[in-house]
Amino acid sequence: MKNLIKFIIIFSILSTPVQAACDFLIDIGDSGKKVFDKFDMPLPGYKGQYYLPIPSPELCPNDNLNNDIAVEYVFLGETEDAAKLAAIRMIVMNDGKNTENNKLTLMRYVKKVYGDFDTGQNPQIFDSFKIWEKSNNDVIVYKRMLGEEELFEEELMITTVEYDEKLGKFYYDLEVELEKMEQEQ
Repeated sequence: MKNLIKFIIIFSILSTPVQAACDFLIDIGDSGKKVFDKFDMPLPGYKGQYYLPIPSPELCPNDNLNNDIAVEYVFLGETEDAAKLAAIRMIVMNDGKNTENNKLTLMRYVKKVYGDFDTGQNPQIFDSFKIWEKSNNDVIVYKRMLGEEELFEEELMITTVEYDEKLGKFYYDLEVELEKMEQEQ
């Protein structure tokens, strides 16, 4: 009887699907203090925006990601202390030859964690995006699009409906401000 119980326990452990996902340490809308304390202070972007890039293996040690994929925290707020996490981006750092993009590393990670999607018969020529809107108001966008000089721009962005709207307003206001500055010159 003991052997049967051991077998059932071991079998259930081994047959449970493993779903690895990065541990980003904080959630959208949170203060950055926890990641600032662990890694470093963020870099300033435009006024009211801060970035903190981290090599993906530091946050995703079990996901077969490498240093050619960066995790970038995007914060909005007037000061570093007041800034809230608005988005998490995972960006393939292109070497000018699409080397990492052609390995499909980020695409495989996205499919494993967020769900499969149609990439056609040849995933290496996938040139589009996929959006997931989760029931908890998370918005996940995977983009792999051919840009200038035949180089792929590939990234995953994780945010919420609320912060997607805040980011949209931030970039719209920034564009309006930049247009005003151009007209004044």
